[in-house]
Amino acid sequence: MKNVRAAALGAVFGLAWIPLQAFAQLGSLVVTMTAPASGSSVAGTTTVSASVTVIGLLTVQSVQFQLDGNNLGAADTSSPYSISWNTAGVSNGSHTLTAVATAVLGLQFRSNSITVTVNNGPPPDTTPPSVSIGSPSNGQTVSGTVTVSASASDNVGVASVQFRLDGANLGAQDTSAPYSVSWNTTGAANGSHTLTAVARDAAGNATTSSAVTVTVNNGPPPDTTPPTVGITSPANGQTVKGTVSVSADASDNVGVVDVQFLLDGGSNGSADATTAPYSVSWNTATANDGPHTITAIARDAAGNTKSAAVNVTVANAAPPAPQSQRFEDTDPSVVYSGPGWRSDVYAALSNGGATDSDQAGAQATFTFTGTSVSWIGGRWVEEGIARVFLDGSFVTEVDTYSKTKEVQVPLFTAVGLANTGHTLTIEVTGQKNVASNLAFVLVDAFDVPAVTISRLQETDPAVAFTGSGWLPGVMGAEYSGGTIAGSLTAGDRATLTFTGTGVRWLGELGPDNGGIARVFLDGAFMQEVDTYSPSPDPAHHSTFQAEHFKATGLADTSHTLTIEVTGRQDPAAVRATVVVDAFDVITSGTRRQETDPAIAYSAGWLGNNRDHPYSEGTAAVSTLPGDQATFAFTGTSVKWIGYRGPGAGIARVILDGTIVANALDLFTSAEGPQEAVFTSPALAAGSHTLTIQVTGSKNLASTGVVIVVDAFDVSP
Repeated sequence: MKNVRAAALGAVFGLAWIPLQAFAQLGSLVVTMTAPASGSSVAGTTTVSASVTVIGLLTVQSVQFQLDGNNLGAADTSSPYSISWNTAGVSNGSHTLTAVATAVLGLQFRSNSITVTVNNGPPPDTTPPSVSIGSPSNGQTVSGTVTVSASASDNVGVASVQFRLDGANLGAQDTSAPYSVSWNTTGAANGSHTLTAVARDAAGNATTSSAVTVTVNNGPPPDTTPPTVGITSPANGQTVKGTVSVSADASDNVGVVDVQFLLDGGSNGSADATTAPYSVSWNTATANDGPHTITAIARDAAGNTKSAAVNVTVANAAPPAPQSQRFEDTDPSVVYSGPGWRSDVYAALSNGGATDSDQAGAQATFTFTGTSVSWIGGRWVEEGIARVFLDGSFVTEVDTYSKTKEVQVPLFTAVGLANTGHTLTIEVTGQKNVASNLAFVLVDAFDVPAVTISRLQETDPAVAFTGSGWLPGVMGAEYSGGTIAGSLTAGDRATLTFTGTGVRWLGELGPDNGGIARVFLDGAFMQEVDTYSPSPDPAHHSTFQAEHFKATGLADTSHTLTIEVTGRQDPAAVRATVVVDAFDVITSGTRRQETDPAIAYSAGWLGNNRDHPYSEGTAAVSTLPGDQATFAFTGTSVKWIGYRGPGAGIARVILDGTIVANALDLFTSAEGPQEAVFTSPALAAGSHTLTIQVTGSKNLASTGVVIVVDAFDVSP
């Protein structure tokens, strides 16, 4: 401000014939540096710019930029005011930039000063490498296959060495020391030849070594007759399972050195047999079910090869599990007794309704035939504690409280039953968790056989949001997991990547957020979904956790489900918002909860943890280094259902006594309960153990070291 006043006074005394009042009426210029940002780091050529705001009648004649008090280039006489600054002309470090605007009558106004740090890299590398051939020596006579080697060095580092024979490249360039190439001299005519080596560094500098002259002197032509080979077992087109013998017959005019067996070209395994009969053992469980190609390659001492192949189909998977049948709460197989049972109508419930009671002694008995069963209900702050009986015998108490509302989720599952008639009884106790408001027990449906379901929240790392309009982390007590994400921007997408046989998208259905979405499964368009609905009843303005899309009967492999916002809305809706709340993923295998007696815990584990929407409501957690949870099971694969999130630590995974994941980092920035955090490779059918060990270590970005055991999914 002092500089502005000094310039103005100078102009006044130099032009004394102009009245002082006239200068005041002319006004002033406000000069502001706009780029680069003060405190920023710059390099190379950057733009320096300023803005000038005119107050009053003055006009801008020019803007002169200054670097460390000295003029930086020529003055800019037109808006926008900027100059290109090559920072290589100054030393690295702190520098000051200002802008001085000159107005009519020579009045000058100075901007604020900004400080930047120049940080230019070092000058380019122009020093070439040095290189010399070490073998063979100059004048040497060579034959057969020899190694050509060279030593090379550089002030920064050698990027590659290319060997040349008579000026032409000899093999591929070698990118790491020791630098060498194998040269089959039989490819060159007998006589004199020249070898050189060209060394290059990362900057492109190159040096060619001094030439080495050698004499090639090979004997008579080598053996060029390949062996004969044929696979004798398994037969072409055969279906295989378990462990099988792979055999081949091979012969040669001189002698067979070995027969190499390749599965799918070697991408899925290989094995060698060096003596007749040529045979290897193959555990087909190490390959995926489906078509595969077995190739046998016979080789003789001269390196001649011959191959033969057969196509087989691996079929280790158990027969498809029987299709599950859902029995609604109103099915005749469900008999209610005792006081207080009432109908609860809500669109997000299975078939739009359920039956509940808060009266002690009320019972719902489901009669079914099958090897497993799931009770489908709900968890919330209004739910109480139930007693569960199987075939008349008490099994467990189930606390259906949850701090967030979870609709249409498994509350209890029984597996490994005899394939005969059974009864499952749910008894209301009238008791509740101390954090619950009411003691209601909800009977929504029953699944026979039980279906393995994981509810993945919209915050799960498996859900990727693209586009600029998504609003994440919108909180509400009736949202699954307590939060949702919403967008009304056309083209925005939410994509779930999952492995399983079925999937459901849960969102909001109501009069406010009534956008129209497009649904894609594995990239293929499936349908448009209108998420508008009038309020279902006076007690429910909107339906939360409503099923917008469901797909079942998928192949048990990886899939993607994509929700695309169209920006369009139902004419009756308030806005075009599309809500993504959660996804239910149906997976293969049998789920064993963390309370299963087949899981042995060391002393530091804490059970009955309810801080997230876990499978069947609870999980076991530990932060104590060395704590272990060991699951004994019989099957051909297993998945650990756990938790990824901002407070998760690093676990060690041990399968049948062998460490298979020494440092499994479970940190992610978003919450991911009920996630398959580890999947075993294919196992031989039989008994196995999977041990989860707490290491006490964590990702640097994690806020904790917690390890969660929620459940295990076992494939037979």
